Amino acid sequence: MTLIPSSDFNCDGDRLTTVIRNNLNGDFAITDDLEKIDQGAFIVLNWRNTNLMLPVSFKVGDISFTDKKWLWSYQDEKNGLRMDEPRLAQLLPNGEIQEFSCEAIYTEDRVS
Repeated sequence: MTLIPSSDFNCDGDRLTTVIRNNLNGDFAITDDLEKIDQGAFIVLNWRNTNLMLPVSFKVGDISFTDKKWLWSYQDEKNGLRMDEPRLAQLLPNGEIQEFSCEAIYTEDRVS
C-alpha cells in the first residue's frame, strides 16, 4: 500500500508546502510515501513567514512530526488517517494549543 499526500496545503488561508526527507542513512532522500518513512525522517514546512523542520514522532499508530512546539500529523489514534486534512498545531507559551485548519491542494486544483 502507498500513502502519498499532497505536498501543498491551504492552511488558514495561506499556502503551506511540505517536503518529507528520510535521513536514517544520512542521505536526506526525499520520500512522498508515508509508508516509507524511516526512523531518521523529518518534514520541512514552509508557511507564512515560518520555516519548520520537524522530526518524525515515534508514537505508535501515528504518522506525525513534532518538535514538541509544532505538530504536523497525517494520522493519529483519535481521528485515523487524515492525509487531505492533516493536523497543524502550535503549543503557545501560555500552554494553550492553537489549531490551524489545513486542506490539501492537488495538482488539478491549482491555477496555472
